[in-house]
Amino acid sequence: MEFYDQFEHNIDDKGRLVLPAAYRAAFANGGYATIRAGYVGLYPQGEWERERRRMADSGRFTQRDLQRILALTSPFTPDAQYRINLGAKLREAIEPNLAREVTVVGSGTHAGVYDRAAWAAIETGVDDAPLVDKIASLEWL
Repeated sequence: MEFYDQFEHNIDDKGRLVLPAAYRAAFANGGYATIRAGYVGLYPQGEWERERRRMADSGRFTQRDLQRILALTSPFTPDAQYRINLGAKLREAIEPNLAREVTVVGSGTHAGVYDRAAWAAIETGVDDAPLVDKIASLEWL
């Protein structure tokens, strides 16, 4: 499955996030929540294994780096209400920290969970000429 679109959700007081309906099938058998640059990445099981191997094989990460990433990575299985737990350490490791209001964003191979205000700031750049120019420069078949 590829992940598209965006959805506004809330993290409850216990650190649980309800998965968007469009993504539930991808995580029916579980997945992994991990730290990314400015957001939490939600990966289906097979995709997380590919990403983990890609990081390890890239030569860009030391063993300590990989340990830190894995220490902030948690397997999850949605409950009957399609909620997953995002641990406090993981939520606090993201800049800005994930609080209550979040936006879940399709990121192709995974879903990204952003602080809602942080995503809004990124989203305001969509109308920037550089992005529009990049899209316009594509050679469509």
